[in-house]
Amino acid sequence: MKLPLVWLKDYIDTKKTPAEIADSFTSLGLMLDKPIENDVLDLEHRMDRADWLSIIGCARDFAAFDGTKLKKPDGLVPESNGQGGVKIKIEAPELVKRFNTRVFRGIKVGDSPIWIKERLESYGLPTINNIVDITNFVMVEYGQPMHAQDLSKFSKQEIVFRHGKAGEKVLTLLGQEVAVDSETLVMAEGNNLIGIGAIVGSKLTAVDNKTTDIILDAGNYNQSNIRKTSRRLNIRNETVARTEKFLHPELTQIAIERATKLILELAGGQYFENEDYYPNKAQPKNMILRFSRIKTIGGIDVDPMKVKDILTKLEYKIIKESTLELTLEIPFFRTDIEVEDDIVSDILRINDYKNIPNELMNSASPKEITPTLMDYEDKIRDILVNLGMHEHISSPMTMVNGNDKTQIILENALNSEQNALRTNVAETLRPVLEIYKKHKYSVIRLFEVGRTYFKIGEKYEDIKEIKVVEGIVLNDNGARQTNDEVKKILSGLFVNLGISNVSYKAKMENKSSSQTNMKNTNVVTIYQDKLELGELRNDGFTLFTENLVKSGTKKLRVIDYIPNKTYEDVTVELMLNETLGETLEKLKVKFPKAELIEQVDEFRKESKRMVTLRVYKQD
Repeated sequence: MKLPLVWLKDYIDTKKTPAEIADSFTSLGLMLDKPIENDVLDLEHRMDRADWLSIIGCARDFAAFDGTKLKKPDGLVPESNGQGGVKIKIEAPELVKRFNTRVFRGIKVGDSPIWIKERLESYGLPTINNIVDITNFVMVEYGQPMHAQDLSKFSKQEIVFRHGKAGEKVLTLLGQEVAVDSETLVMAEGNNLIGIGAIVGSKLTAVDNKTTDIILDAGNYNQSNIRKTSRRLNIRNETVARTEKFLHPELTQIAIERATKLILELAGGQYFENEDYYPNKAQPKNMILRFSRIKTIGGIDVDPMKVKDILTKLEYKIIKESTLELTLEIPFFRTDIEVEDDIVSDILRINDYKNIPNELMNSASPKEITPTLMDYEDKIRDILVNLGMHEHISSPMTMVNGNDKTQIILENALNSEQNALRTNVAETLRPVLEIYKKHKYSVIRLFEVGRTYFKIGEKYEDIKEIKVVEGIVLNDNGARQTNDEVKKILSGLFVNLGISNVSYKAKMENKSSSQTNMKNTNVVTIYQDKLELGELRNDGFTLFTENLVKSGTKKLRVIDYIPNKTYEDVTVELMLNETLGETLEKLKVKFPKAELIEQVDEFRKESKRMVTLRVYKQD
């Protein structure tokens, strides 16, 4: 979410510097994704918070955290001039939850004022004309996408929502012709398609400088369908980024009133009420917050008055209260609130996580449970870096290869260039070479510790995942190495891993590897006895990580035993009147090689004390 500070400060008063404002948002859960440029924060949105895709949503949390007041824009408008007369027909009611419309007549389309241009351009949206800019402005301001269309370009004064039909196409606002299908929600009038519902409008009814009459809409749709359709049609824009979230239907009325005020101020004309399709009105959500739950989750007691103040600033409505709990009405825009702990999270964030004190653990540290394979992969990384190679992590998604029947194809791919899973890491790692060549690297040595995916049948059980180490090695001017040059790197790796008895056997035929499903020429197979460790190529290598772990290893060179004195800290919990004598005797039994046991720290709380003892021993 991009956050121009000039826009943010329309709704809050703060004297903080851009860096200080960014620190506050980090505490709230919105961390900087990029360095601050031109007083614009580029915030990383990790949570499923639809309201954080709006300037006001971000300003609301900042105001509560910073103790300032949120200044909402005025949306009041005069009475309408009657009914607009544009018929709304919903033939796909399972996909449309609300469709709110207004008609404007006698408007004057022109340039937007400087203050709107400045805010939209700093956010990253181009300015087109005052009407289109207002719909974009309100979308970013409140997080509710909007759409305006020229009524003079309609063959029939109606908007119909229905499923697309085979062979139908929509000419988008960007001039792209998109074919739709029966799973696509389309907007139509007469025989013309005038948009893909909640995703993009059509160029056929676009507002231009000759426009005088428009219909303005703000809708709420089936989130799942929008998400699938946008990926199927490969359309990603600011509208989709919001409609694929769980927006609340009540937001359409707020957005349409705000846009109405701006249109009357900046384009003139008159407005007319039109149909508001809203068959199933959403009911407020009530939840109970127990004060004890804040203590359980956060480990601290937050004063009940502070809790109520935080919730009020975040626009929760307190319906009922007692000494033990609060009954709350959840703000309509907080569609992410599902359980009590979500409310607790809000309180702890606004109260600032820094206010949670540090305390010593009253129990032993958890056991190390990192899988052996993960530790082994980290060891491989360290060795290859020390051998002069650079690690990269590439996306496991690639383009469908029609000739590879073992490839796993994605049903809801982000785009057509990443619609399948890779069957070898080299195909996703090789594009990185161009970056090194661009920067004129004379020797290129890359590696990735990753996974490959393939299927051997049509059942779920037939999907396989192989962990591999992929290396690519090029010498001066990007020319390929010989096998011997790549072997030097592998030899260093094997020596440091303690793997011996390695042999290299040339493949006689161009066959697919049972491990990576790759077809290569000039490939040498690497073995330890009969265990296949990987493949060696002129330009690199592929190693099978799980087989490397299975390989027999030996200790390197000569290891002399050098006695080493170490110590271990043990913390015990005692009552204030208990002595250490019995505890010391137990430690002597547990540590028979202990040479000395001494007390190094003590922490007292209420009727108990935590005593840290240091046990010196010889390994």
